[in-house]
Amino acid sequence: MIKNCLFVLLLAVAISGCGKKTAAKSGEATLEELNQVLSVMSMGASHPPTNVNQLTNFPTLRGKTLPQPPPGKILIIDPSTRTVVFISE
Repeated sequence: MIKNCLFVLLLAVAISGCGKKTAAKSGEATLEELNQVLSVMSMGASHPPTNVNQLTNFPTLRGKTLPQPPPGKILIIDPSTRTVVFISE
């Protein structure tokens, strides 16, 4: 259990230092960031996140909002691919 927690913590620190520096840095999370967090949260949990709102509780996304979907789309975690995607409403 401690090894899993340590691994998730180290991975979270690594992810927080990676990626492109964009205008979304302090405001809106990117799909790439959401998918990285989903991957990390899924590794260390017996019940992976099923709702994109759960992802914003992760330390690297604190203070960020979910991206605004284009008109007619919603943001979900696709259960078949385990990725964050926009789909038609």
